[in-house]
Amino acid sequence: MKRKLQGIIVPLLTALETPETFDRKGCAGLIEHVISGGVDGIFILGSTGEGPALSRSVQRELIELAVEQVAGRVPLLAGISGASGADSLELGKFAANSGVDALVAAPPCYLPPDQEEQVEYFRRLAGECGSPLFLYNMPALTRVMLTPETVIRLASVENIVGCKDSSGDLTFFGTLVRELGSRDDFTLLTGPEELLAESVRMGGDGGVNGGANLCPELFASLYRALRDSDSEQVRRLQAEVLELGKLYRSRPGAAGVIRGLKYELSRRGLLKNVLAFPALPLRG
Repeated sequence: MKRKLQGIIVPLLTALETPETFDRKGCAGLIEHVISGGVDGIFILGSTGEGPALSRSVQRELIELAVEQVAGRVPLLAGISGASGADSLELGKFAANSGVDALVAAPPCYLPPDQEEQVEYFRRLAGECGSPLFLYNMPALTRVMLTPETVIRLASVENIVGCKDSSGDLTFFGTLVRELGSRDDFTLLTGPEELLAESVRMGGDGGVNGGANLCPELFASLYRALRDSDSEQVRRLQAEVLELGKLYRSRPGAAGVIRGLKYELSRRGLLKNVLAFPALPLRG
């Protein structure tokens, strides 16, 4: 990945047959839905995709199916985050060998590493997995915050090509834009969809927005309006994004969004209303 990744990167929901088994048909259908809707990339096994909650066998099935189904039409990113650095390294090597375009990793959770340990962790992933690597700042779930200084330091490491920031802290993101935004080989993306417009106006490269699973055309249109500086269209579409979010925010946090999105997509016949064990689905 020698250039910036820009636009809407959908953090794909993981289609499940049962709480412990993968739904290949549902996953293939969802991939076609988001690609036909105009997204600029697909991110599997992220927080919205329940990545760390899935068994290793389901993670591997999903990686292989996604590589086959996407078939190079858009960039494919695979999350490798978890509590074990060794497991993340193993999954990263598998994903890279399977043909994904880039990996995405948050700092290990449960036993939080300090900033120096994070630097060594990401250096090793970037050096040994054999694929471009995005840093993932998700302190609400990992309880670990990447500092701007750590991201800036890691941006000079070969194979580290970007940062996905889901902290919701625009001061943090603004520092990254100021220090790294002019580089044509380092991508800065935000997660919270309510901050998409503001972050792109600041100089960010796009969003990794869960709502694009449901309405990919809406998010793709909003990004195009931002790129074209069509302020009236941006206002209208941003209002639609915020209204859409009310459909699937069943409770605060990532778990509520996943539950709401799967419920809405199941109502539209796109995938089953099944979450990874032990999470329970939303019932109408």
